Amino acid sequence: MSMLAGASCLALGAGWPAIAAAQAQAPIQANAPAAAGGDTAVGELIVTASRRSESIVKVPTAISAYSGSKLAEHQVASLGDLTAATPNLQISSSGTSVDINIRGIGNGNLNQAGGEPGVAVQFDGVYLGQAGLAVTTLLDVSRVEILRGPQGTLFGRNATGGAINIIPNTPTRALSYGADLSVGFDPAMARSSAYVSGPLDASGALTGRLSVEQDYNHGYTRNLAPGAPGRLDGIDDGAVRGQLEWRPTADLDVRLLAEYQRESDPGPAVFLLGTPGNTALPAPMQGFAIGDPASRQAYANIAAKSLEAGTIDLNVDWRVAGGDLKGLVSYNTSRQHFWQDGDGSLADFTSTLYADWAHQTYVELIYASDPSRPFSYVLGANYYDENFRQNIQVPDVELPFTFSEGGTVRTRSYAVFAHAQYALTREAKLFGGVRYTNDRKSIVEFNNFVGAGAQSASWSHVTYEVGLSYDVTPTVTGYAKYATGYKSGGFSAGSLAAPFNPETNANYEVGLKGRLLDGRVQGSLSAFHMDYGNLQVNQIVGYSAAITNAARAKIDGVELETVLRPASHLRLEVSASWLNARFDAFQTADSARPSLGTLDLAGHALPGAPHYTASIGAYYEIPLADGGAVTPGVQYDWKSRLYFSEFNLPISSQATAGKLNLFVNYKSPDGRWMASVFALNAADAHVRSNVLVVSALLGSLALAQYQPGRQVGVSVGYHF
Repeated sequence: MSMLAGASCLALGAGWPAIAAAQAQAPIQANAPAAAGGDTAVGELIVTASRRSESIVKVPTAISAYSGSKLAEHQVASLGDLTAATPNLQISSSGTSVDINIRGIGNGNLNQAGGEPGVAVQFDGVYLGQAGLAVTTLLDVSRVEILRGPQGTLFGRNATGGAINIIPNTPTRALSYGADLSVGFDPAMARSSAYVSGPLDASGALTGRLSVEQDYNHGYTRNLAPGAPGRLDGIDDGAVRGQLEWRPTADLDVRLLAEYQRESDPGPAVFLLGTPGNTALPAPMQGFAIGDPASRQAYANIAAKSLEAGTIDLNVDWRVAGGDLKGLVSYNTSRQHFWQDGDGSLADFTSTLYADWAHQTYVELIYASDPSRPFSYVLGANYYDENFRQNIQVPDVELPFTFSEGGTVRTRSYAVFAHAQYALTREAKLFGGVRYTNDRKSIVEFNNFVGAGAQSASWSHVTYEVGLSYDVTPTVTGYAKYATGYKSGGFSAGSLAAPFNPETNANYEVGLKGRLLDGRVQGSLSAFHMDYGNLQVNQIVGYSAAITNAARAKIDGVELETVLRPASHLRLEVSASWLNARFDAFQTADSARPSLGTLDLAGHALPGAPHYTASIGAYYEIPLADGGAVTPGVQYDWKSRLYFSEFNLPISSQATAGKLNLFVNYKSPDGRWMASVFALNAADAHVRSNVLVVSALLGSLALAQYQPGRQVGVSVGYHF
């Protein structure tokens, strides 16, 4: 089935430009009526990837977007669920950190304070320094946009790999309310959400929206360690969000958002896979039972995870001088504690305790001119301030004390940017942008092996983008662009080492996207080449992690996304990618295999970068006599082998694997009632989400975490 998926995707990729060329000979009018079976057209999606609202097929960048209704239809409860169908997107977790990886660029197993991600995550326009806060829940979301390739010009800090924008639903002028409930078994699961939105005064100038959600999963893995939590790989979280919006005039909106999020559960299971080269386990572990991923049974003497976070945002949107002036002020605070078994066995050998506290302030001001004019532009400035305090403890039974490290990192960053577009002709548009970023960091750190210290550093950089888009037809657009990216330098808290250098990259990209055959086909095809300098790589050194700079890396790839409506009731969704992400120059040592000395990693694949991915979904709508519809669906997602570390060890990788999802969805005649029966990962494939190989000081253990197993359930929802 995986070979069929790959062949189908390659065939579509080869044929899509030819279809576009044929369309150029007989252009489709943008508002022309559809052919027989007018309901065969693919729905159009409006996005804000260019900092203004426009059709996704007109945005000159590689982008995947998912509406709130599509997320519900596919039982998507978190960002991690989007990795299956999104080309070149990988999401995994380690400790209190989440690695969001696009085109092979992310943050690796970054646990230490001081480093930053390679993919910028924004919620409601706010850059999140702690990206993991956006991964757990997708509460009352209007849309999720995933932009691939450097996005530093418009989306700010640390977007060398790309950016993810999460856009919440906002208050409505008319009364609206709804509720959704999902329950499942094997394991037990209960997920629910509800919202109410509408006017709060007689004039309708003041509106509000209240949203709540909870998500509980009993846990995919049974913990056999006595006296410890009985289930792992589960979740128990909840969130509540309130919004007030005031519209005193037709040209002014003021919106206040407040949100509280919490999570408290045992956390993920860790499975011991062995050691590189099958060297002997440490003596204190020998003879003790270890877990079995195939049967989802683990041994964790310690397992506890908790998270609390609060956010307050103030958005002001003023339509002035033919454009939009938007101001944003945000404050976020979070606290995370995570205590995880560190050996995957019944032996009380080692564990790791993380305690993180973060506070951030974000301010942004943007003016977007009238987009209907031949020359349009976006001007902006923002400021980011974060205090991040961390304490990490690693007990080791072979040592007479507990290793402890951490510190407090203060980050202050400001940027000014501009982006413009000029219509050379009706079909051709020239676009470009420039951004200046200044980052300042200071750290007070400690390490009970080395001591304590304090230091500071600052960096600044100019990034830019230039490109040309051309409307091949009124509904098909091609583009070519060159863009650069920048990620701040920083510190590895607790290492007392000199700061690591900023990461920079350059991206050459061409693409074709649009709607064909009276809207029956919508797709995008992009090809790119990226050069990286001083690529930041997170490595295990001793008891902790540290960031080092690889000299050079190159990434080449092709990405395809297509939605087809070959018949009035049949919808096909196909995505695929080819990626060649590798180090050009990188010499380093492996702390898990110190006897090998310095290794030359030139030619090694970047972590989290499979060569091939493919996803195929088929959905057939069956009309009912009362006007409603039942839609059975099947989705198969496949990825070739990927490595979790720069050393490309087989033990620290996931072999070629695929996952099958099954759905039967119902929608009532008025569209208000929805129901679904689903089986996610129906074949119960065992797919690793991460493998961490610790240093020789802790036995060179290869410790794996796994993606969720099979989940069968039903859901029902009502929206008015």
